Amino acid sequence: MIIMAVVFGAIMLGSSTVALFGGFGNKNTAQTTDTTITGTPADNYKDKDRPTFCETSDAKSNKYITEFKIPTACTQPLGITTDPSGNVWFTESNTGKIAKFDPSTKNFTEYTNPLWQPHEKSMMWGIGHAPDGNIWYTDSGHNLIWRFSPTDEKYANFNYPKTAGQSEVFPQMLVINGKEILVNDFVGRKITSFNLDQVGSAIEYSTISSPGNYNFTSDMAVDSNGKIWYTVWIYQQGGNLVRYDPQTGNKTQFSLPPGILAPNGISIDQDGKVWVTDTASSIFFSFDQRSQQFTKLITSMPAESTYGNASGLIKTPISRPYWNQVDDNGRIWFNEQVANSIGVFDPAKNSLVEYRVPSANPNWSDCGALQDCGVAQVLDLTTSDDKVWFTEWVENNIGFLDTKTPLPIDVIMTPTDITLHRGDNSTVSFTITPNEQIIDPVTIVTANTANTNDIIVSGNHQVTIAGQPKTVSISISADNFALTGTYKVLIGARYHEVTISNYVTVTIK
Repeated sequence: MIIMAVVFGAIMLGSSTVALFGGFGNKNTAQTTDTTITGTPADNYKDKDRPTFCETSDAKSNKYITEFKIPTACTQPLGITTDPSGNVWFTESNTGKIAKFDPSTKNFTEYTNPLWQPHEKSMMWGIGHAPDGNIWYTDSGHNLIWRFSPTDEKYANFNYPKTAGQSEVFPQMLVINGKEILVNDFVGRKITSFNLDQVGSAIEYSTISSPGNYNFTSDMAVDSNGKIWYTVWIYQQGGNLVRYDPQTGNKTQFSLPPGILAPNGISIDQDGKVWVTDTASSIFFSFDQRSQQFTKLITSMPAESTYGNASGLIKTPISRPYWNQVDDNGRIWFNEQVANSIGVFDPAKNSLVEYRVPSANPNWSDCGALQDCGVAQVLDLTTSDDKVWFTEWVENNIGFLDTKTPLPIDVIMTPTDITLHRGDNSTVSFTITPNEQIIDPVTIVTANTANTNDIIVSGNHQVTIAGQPKTVSISISADNFALTGTYKVLIGARYHEVTISNYVTVTIK
């Protein structure tokens, strides 16, 4: 079965609104004669739907990524975090449980939640490990915030407050900031702040109301000065980046750059630069607090094996970067949901590396009869030392990416800045240096942040590396009617399951 959805007003590969916005009914309707009772969470789905929502294969691994199959079938892991001891904690959105994975023993522990009703499910996006050792997480299907104590293995839940005048509430992401917990109400136009010390069934909280009349309030990040950053937006109509000062209560808004459709993920690096990922495109971008300037960047185009395109309907595949985190080295990590990849941008090297996830579920792509096609729905990730941990929502796996694994090639581009007038072109040199024996051809990939056809990038599609550095000439042209401005052009080399790219800044006058 192929699940194709018209999402965000355009035909794009990928998941339905379930995965994008997290909407997920909490009542099961699959208990019919079409359901074989197995005594596992797979019983929440009809037999024909189980390959789509539960799994299609065993856990897989490649040179960079190692996956682990969760012992219980069809748990649909989602939010993920780590504790100071290196244990990995994640939510099971189809069971209501918190689970732990011990990397040293490779053992899973799934903690039964006696407060959870049978045959219910809910998207549980936000999760955090608190200083007191408790695990906190969100439950959008039941409008709850949960606390799990690893010490006594007990659960407690708290009703998430509804905004006056709003018919819906949607606790989504969760940030632990000292003894404070921040939760965005995705459709309720607010962020709530509450103390870790909670008793009773209602949260004692304060509210940060979202400015304007925007539909969505997304993820949050706290900078070194204690200011809270988040986005408010309407799909395809833009929005604002918001800075909130808890000391004064003042909000400062910065209009998002044109073309940003769904700015969900947000993080802040050591220099105070704000990073945002746009879930409805291939764009991620930064905001410099000093200059108050935005800079848009772009991922490579997804490999065809991720979207398939058996129908031929997908004309412009996108990667859909979702959530992002900054690691201790200042690199920005993000999940590329429909490219079935994990990307990392290194500002110091002006480089992007994208790692393909080995598992793939064909039911979420236009695969047709194609083999090894699809996406595993990598919907969350977290950095921990030299590893990046992530969940695979429809393959019932968690996995990690080993950031220490050497890359097969290095790339460098010169020049890194060019200026073009309309109708002009220029050439850049893209050099690929092998770090190991490269047997198969290397694919050249390009992308840019300009409007369609404003910038045209051309060159060889594939090159052969014969043990020595290979320099490829890439032509960059500005259309006769191109809009003036400054853009980023990505040029990269894809070899097997990894793509390594650099950016050149192109100014059109």
